[in-house]
Amino acid sequence: MSTIPLVLGIIMGVLTSYTDIKTGFIDDKHVFPVAGAGILYYLYEGIKNGDNFHALSGILGLGIGFLIGYVLYLIGGWASGDVVILAGYSALFPYASEFAKIKAPYAVYYPLHALTLFFNSIIGVFPFLFIYALGGLIFKKKVDRLKAIFTENIILTIELVLWIMVTLGFFIIIGYYFHITLHPLIRWLGTIVMLAIFGKYRRIGNILGVTALIIYTYIIGPPFLLSFIKLLLVFYAFKIFFSIVKVLRDEILVERKPVEKLKEWDILGEWIYEKNGEVLRDRESFVEKFKKAITTGDLSIVKLSYENVIASPTAEGLTKEQIEKLKKLVEEGKLENEFIVRKAMPFAPALFLGFLISVFYGDLLWLLFIKMNGL
Repeated sequence: MSTIPLVLGIIMGVLTSYTDIKTGFIDDKHVFPVAGAGILYYLYEGIKNGDNFHALSGILGLGIGFLIGYVLYLIGGWASGDVVILAGYSALFPYASEFAKIKAPYAVYYPLHALTLFFNSIIGVFPFLFIYALGGLIFKKKVDRLKAIFTENIILTIELVLWIMVTLGFFIIIGYYFHITLHPLIRWLGTIVMLAIFGKYRRIGNILGVTALIIYTYIIGPPFLLSFIKLLLVFYAFKIFFSIVKVLRDEILVERKPVEKLKEWDILGEWIYEKNGEVLRDRESFVEKFKKAITTGDLSIVKLSYENVIASPTAEGLTKEQIEKLKKLVEEGKLENEFIVRKAMPFAPALFLGFLISVFYGDLLWLLFIKMNGL
């Protein structure tokens, strides 16, 4: 029974959500003891049932959850508190909950429930972000940005789906005609490589994509075209999500401050670094870099490599030493006295929501996948 991890998860969720909303910080004592209890729970269950892998599942879940969160921490999307919360939930439920109705295979057979927890947190909070962003744009009367949420990058979205059709056809051909069965990981890596190539040579990718769509529709019939439309709608939904994130980042959750008004713990929305004796700024987000990498085929763009970083958009915020350094650079005329500061948004409640959805309902992303395939 998963009653003990469930109760522990609810306690942790209530405490972390409350402190995050009230103070903007996560108290480690609300997470680590709970995560430790989860590890001990599965250790005991595994030893009792003679299942060594199950005994280690709590530790594995903790590690996988931490890894996912740490990646987001590195790109400045999450604070360290969010990382440990996801790790804690993952230690409590390394596998899909027995109460869940929709269970993804990867969370049933492997301790990868952290993926379910993460995606449910994102998907679950999306309607609130959507309403919040739209309300902010309407209040600020920014009609053009409002339209951009629905119209920006539509062509790229269609192209991506067409390119995926090409990769799908490629793997079908080598499997059917050459009897080569590739490991799923190889197929995933191959898909990423092919998408990067098509991003660089878009016209070729588009021609191949349209050709593949016509041929598959002719051979398979309307069901394939319907699958294409469903996939396109899913990608369009993700496009809207990223557009909402961009609006929140650029319009709603940011403000511009002079150095005199910067405070400790303020979260910058830019990189400030020194290179070849010159102080430079980079205000481009990781999402924008990733999009540029896909469209140009140059994956090195997403690699963050700054020498002598002075201040960065880490979710931990500015330190007193960094603020003093920025003041000095402004006084010396090396920096314009305007800094982008992000308003913090507590994410612990979203993680708690994702936890509750995961435990009592299941994997929302897997549900989308099932619906997309008409199952």
